[in-house]
Amino acid sequence: MESFQTQPADSVAVMLKKLSALWQQRAAVNQGPVQYADLEFDPSRHDFSMSLLPFRDHQAWRDAPEQLKSLCLSYAWGIYNLKTVYIECDVVTPACEDLIKVAPPNSRNRDVIQDVMSQALLDEALHTRMSLLASNYIYARRGIAPLEFTSFNLVEWRRAVLAGCNAEWERRLTRFAMACASETLITDYLKTMAEDSGIQSVCHCTTRTHAMDEWSHSSVFSFVATDLVQGLSRSERAYLRAVILKTVEMFANNEMGAWRKVFSMLDFPHYRDILNDVGDCNEIAVYTDSVQTLIARIGLDAPECVS
Repeated sequence: MESFQTQPADSVAVMLKKLSALWQQRAAVNQGPVQYADLEFDPSRHDFSMSLLPFRDHQAWRDAPEQLKSLCLSYAWGIYNLKTVYIECDVVTPACEDLIKVAPPNSRNRDVIQDVMSQALLDEALHTRMSLLASNYIYARRGIAPLEFTSFNLVEWRRAVLAGCNAEWERRLTRFAMACASETLITDYLKTMAEDSGIQSVCHCTTRTHAMDEWSHSSVFSFVATDLVQGLSRSERAYLRAVILKTVEMFANNEMGAWRKVFSMLDFPHYRDILNDVGDCNEIAVYTDSVQTLIARIGLDAPECVS
């Protein structure tokens, strides 16, 4: 098998061990649960950053009553958290489990990779619970029905890609590539709400806590990817790169299927116009920049990696 070298294995091991040690002080799972009862609820504050809405400039949105728009922002918080739950459970957790069970072939960093992946797995479990509690808190405070939705585009696409894989190495690389890209992309998405002190306190606090963990996860996954890439063939590297790049499109999807359900629940005026006029991809260039940086960092920007 033809293999490639990026960063030396010892350098990767040093960085992973540093990240593992930092986890003891940094990870939210080690700091105790957020006490939502201690946070002030202000009915006049929005529950989500309006700048993240894919239809924020649409005339039908601009013309809608403020109370209705406020309810939409509460459901935006619900969509965000529910999608987070699906990504944590269906995308990131399986990739962590893969590497905990079997480290990259021929890796000299087997023990530390298993260590940092087990730490990430604990974080993801906490993020799942944190998202559920935070969204249910808003539903209860606003007195609105919880959103039930299962067909998020990234998760549906992942299932389709895995079903089309012909070999276990493809399935394994697919799971890792999607998780690695997602852990990189989510830091961009979280940044807006993590820095938006104008939204509801519980929403700001939850996303800030989540963001702190995900910034670390992005580094963990990129260094594990660097280790993994060193043992891959040319075709495997090209495959990994292609899946990472495709994940950008799926991650940045506007999830208009979820919004169709919300608009229908609220009988939002002219919502079909919004659905028809707004495209699937939201600010994809921002996410593309982040993933291109990731690809360069882990050694997948060489000409031989481009299929």
